[in-house]
Amino acid sequence: MAFLFRSMVLALAGLVLVAANQPIPPAVPAITVQDQHDVRCAAAFAVVATLQARGDKNALSLPPLAIRGKRYLGLVGERLATQTGLTGDAVRDLLTQAARSIGPAGAADVARSCLGELDTVVPPRPAPAAPACLAMLDIYAQVLESRDPGDPIVARLRQESAALSAAAHALLQSHGLDDAGQAAAIARERAAVRAALSGGAATLDADDFAQCRQLAAAQTR
Repeated sequence: MAFLFRSMVLALAGLVLVAANQPIPPAVPAITVQDQHDVRCAAAFAVVATLQARGDKNALSLPPLAIRGKRYLGLVGERLATQTGLTGDAVRDLLTQAARSIGPAGAADVARSCLGELDTVVPPRPAPAAPACLAMLDIYAQVLESRDPGDPIVARLRQESAALSAAAHALLQSHGLDDAGQAAAIARERAAVRAALSGGAATLDADDFAQCRQLAAAQTR
């Protein structure tokens, strides 16, 4: 059931962003004030995640929501269906109504006010440090370039990786590593990223990638 509601995220956000003139879904049974709040948060996370993927600056001021927002929406949807007996369609309609009432312009503010609930329900993974981000962006650039040498994001990722170089080396130096030790540490981070991308025990997700890009952007401000 949770997978059903997580799969709604893109459809829900897309409906709000590009089809706002479609008919409002039919009314559904009343739910508690707390449930209404949770639905509003879930809808805002879905819309913001889509805006973040489109590069919206206001949305990007929030933590990455592609993974955690989807999980939160799935948990809220599953709980509503279990506790109230609402069908999947009825829960979808509730989420759609909430997303439309918020709209793209208001989604970031609503999502920001809900971050405490998100952290409680879906705790964030530790943010990658600069050395890990340097390796991640560099390896992602290599992978994308091997698939499509003309992809413009390759150059952007290389620029972002370069922007992290000084911060990564400074952090490693603060841990007492000399130049050779720093180079070895970054090589290990690159190996870990390759292993994760190859299906190894370590994992990476879209939020890790987004956090690294945000960290790189912060180095150039």
